[in-house]
Parts: sequence; structure tokens; C-alpha cells
Amino acid sequence: MAKSPDKTADKTADKTADKTADRTADKSPDKSPPRASRGAPARQPWRPDRPMGLSRALMKAGYGTRRWADAAVSAGRVRVGADVVTDPRRMIAADAAVFLDDAPLIKVERVYYAFHKPLRVVCRQEDGPGRRLVEDFLPDEVIGLRTAGRLDARTSGLLLISNDGAWITRVTGAAGCEHEYKVQVEGEVSDLQLTVIDAGIVLPGLGTFRPVAVKVLSRERDRTMLSLTLRGGQARQMRRMLATLRHKVLMVRRERLGGVSLGDLAPGGLRPLSPPEVAAFAAPALGRPPGATPAPAGGAGHRGARGR
Repeated sequence: MAKSPDKTADKTADKTADKTADRTADKSPDKSPPRASRGAPARQPWRPDRPMGLSRALMKAGYGTRRWADAAVSAGRVRVGADVVTDPRRMIAADAAVFLDDAPLIKVERVYYAFHKPLRVVCRQEDGPGRRLVEDFLPDEVIGLRTAGRLDARTSGLLLISNDGAWITRVTGAAGCEHEYKVQVEGEVSDLQLTVIDAGIVLPGLGTFRPVAVKVLSRERDRTMLSLTLRGGQARQMRRMLATLRHKVLMVRRERLGGVSLGDLAPGGLRPLSPPEVAAFAAPALGRPPGATPAPAGGAGHRGARGR
């Protein structure tokens, strides 16, 4: 029996990702926030322009979220002048000299990336103790990078990454943002089952699952490749829905998030987002591709195209 090209490609991509991860993740994971890089080009030190709390100063300089800043201060990594301060709420004076890991704070440049998360790689340690982390693939010289949302270890594909907390909040808070997945399942998904999926399925404890769009990409003798577009993060409901229809999920890869597509980015690969891709997540058209028109209410305008 001939092997599915997509399945073979995913296995090859997974091996490539593991090799990349092996080169970049030899060190054991560190639960503390990432350390400031000393290899970055020298820049003008950043100082607060008015009195503020120490954690807020770290956030204002672009070093991460409140949680990140609180952890860094509490761990004794921050000093003001010559004094180590471990109280994140300690008020500091305007123009105070603040140091993180003995390096003066600098104004962090905002950066935005698309990342192809490989299989078996997790976004946080608590998502899978002992597994490789997304942060192992990220550049050490860029401070404060974190993911906009998460994908579990079984799901590969597109993740958006930035050190811009406000932008990440817009991405993760965009409830109407479209998530497009490529999904391979065991068995043949019939036209009748496509109609059922399109109409919506009630899942006990999870509510009604109804995709924005569903179509068949290919059918093999014992497997089917689907494209499913969801509104918001419903990957768990998608897996449950397919299990309800007696189809074992073999592969899930996120291909698109709003106006950003995975394209031909290799597993473990990272690319900068273009200005239009970054701007696509600005209100009010959160995640909509530039120039796109809003979909009709209920997503009915997306439901006509369905591969057979």
C-alpha cells in the first residue's frame, strides 16, 4: 500500500525538527525568566522618566510581562544602583540606574516572528515536563520573547512570537480570529459526515462545534486529509468532534492564524513578520488579512467551498 505523501513529509519534517532541537536544546530547561543577553550591540541605557515600581520599569523598558518582571526581581536578578532589590513593588526614582543580571537596562526593540512549532515541542514546561521548549529555538540576543497562545505537544504548525505584550494580548484576545488547520485522520470522511461537520456537532461538556469552513484536501484508501478553519482556539473541540465521528486523528498542523500563514517555513524555523502581518492584529479588524472584507454573520460566506 502506497504511503501518504503528507504523512511521509510530516515524518521527515519531524526528524528535521528533532535534529534542530538537539543542537539548540542541550542545556536543561530553566524555570526562571530568560537572562539578559550580553552579546547584543551596545545601546543607550534606559532609565525611567518618572518615579515608578521596579517591575513596571522592567515592563516599560520592554523586558516582558508583569509576571516575568516580578519573577526576575524576586529572584535577586535586579539591582538599582549598587543595591539588589527583591521587592517588585519597590518605588524607584526618575532616572534611576537599573541593572538586570549586572547589565544596564536598554530600551528593547519590539520584534514579531512566525514560528513553525515541531511536534513534541511544548510552549511551557508545565505543558510537558522533560520535553523540548519553544524558547530553545528562539534567538538568545532578543529579550522578552514569548508566544501568543499555545499549541500542545501533539499539534505542530504556526505560532506567533513577540516581545510586545500589548500586541500579544490583542492576538490572544481576538475571539473572532480564524485558525486554519490541516488535519489527517484514519478512514474516509464521507460527504455525509462533511455535511454533519458543516452543520455543527454538539459535544458534551464543550458545547457546539461548528467550523467556519471544512473541505477535503485528499482521500487515500485508509486516510483523509482535511482543511478545517475555526473561529478562535477550538483545537480541542476539533479533536473531540473527529473522535465522535469515529476518525482517529493522525496529524494536526496549524497553517494560518488570522492574516499570517505558515507557508513553506520548515519545522523549527523562524521568520520576521511583515509590517502588514503585524498590523493585521490591530483593532478593529483583529487578525483579518489586509484588504479583506468581513465575513457574513455566522460565517455562511465561507461554507460553500468543500472539496469532494
